[in-house]
Amino acid sequence: MRRRTVAHLVTQFNIGGTERQLVERLRRHPASFAPVVVCNHAVGGFLEPIRALGIEPIVVPYAGLMHPSAGLAVARLAAVFKLLHVDVAHANDFGMSVLGVAAAKLAGTRIVVNRVDLGHLRPGFTSLHRRIEALAARNADVVCANAEAVRRVCIDEERCRPERVVVLRNGLDLSRFDAQAAAPGDPLPREPGDTAIAVVGNLWPVKDHRTLVEAAARLKGSFPRLRFFCAGDGVERPYLESRIRELGLEGRVVLLGHRTDVPSLLARSDAFLLCSTAEGLSNAVMEAMAARLPVIATRVGGNPELLEGGRGLLVPPRDPAALAAAVARLMADREEAREMGRRGRAFVEAELTVSRMQSAHEELYLKALGEKPATTRDALRPAA
Repeated sequence: MRRRTVAHLVTQFNIGGTERQLVERLRRHPASFAPVVVCNHAVGGFLEPIRALGIEPIVVPYAGLMHPSAGLAVARLAAVFKLLHVDVAHANDFGMSVLGVAAAKLAGTRIVVNRVDLGHLRPGFTSLHRRIEALAARNADVVCANAEAVRRVCIDEERCRPERVVVLRNGLDLSRFDAQAAAPGDPLPREPGDTAIAVVGNLWPVKDHRTLVEAAARLKGSFPRLRFFCAGDGVERPYLESRIRELGLEGRVVLLGHRTDVPSLLARSDAFLLCSTAEGLSNAVMEAMAARLPVIATRVGGNPELLEGGRGLLVPPRDPAALAAAVARLMADREEAREMGRRGRAFVEAELTVSRMQSAHEELYLKALGEKPATTRDALRPAA
């Protein structure tokens, strides 16, 4: 019998959670499905890891959804699906979901679209984009949400049919992660006796580093050896640098810029913090749990699904006082902090492995084809 084909659609290969998960999915692709990758631009930090797997992306360019080239891109995508006998297309981001759904309908290909956030508005993403995104989701064969909170948005706000929306959590390759965590990594401006809290995320408004800075100012007098190390870069950097100077937090809130040694950074930290105002299932939180760190995160999106049950502390978004109080609690009770870290690692080992993710993706593609797996693994969490 012919090995069936899945075409993974992505705009480009930037350093980010979506692209990182795509690489992990390709590394552990279900054996019964052959992968191909189709992109808009063959650029970005995760391009070479994909090429190292022996996969050369097929480029289908377009200049924007409202540009005439988008119509041509749909036709080209449909031609690729037919030429390569693609059984299932799997779209990973907004642009490729919109084009992919249209192309799949032309080619008679089944289509899965990923949804990994709460549909929040962000720079360049307007209410019109949200309506288009919802339309694409409603017309997909399966919507793959990475958290129950994201699934609820798709059903309750975007009117997707519940039986077509499933939850498939991200997975971590723990052996690879542990090996990277054991590596020396780049230097940290940390002195003996410092307490280091890692903050991993691009400096974008949705990650709300502004609240972190205000919380750090509240902790300045009580914990003089407390350091926040922020890995990531983005449009918020000028404001954050200015505010750090105003509050006298130089050396206490350190903007490290883009880092490629995040597992090692986490291994050299004492806790992890995430202040986002919206999240799907945070890869950064998952990695912090894998590193056995106590985690403080905002009660948004999929964060409660990861941290409830004593695996971390949850605080309201945009609340510097609550964030500072949570940090002070960890500083005061180191045994509670260690227990959170142990519970977090155990949860990752049980629920967030790449082997479970691999099984779940096989079930996902079979569901898109209207088939059932030969054995039930309960790896894919169906709609309730």
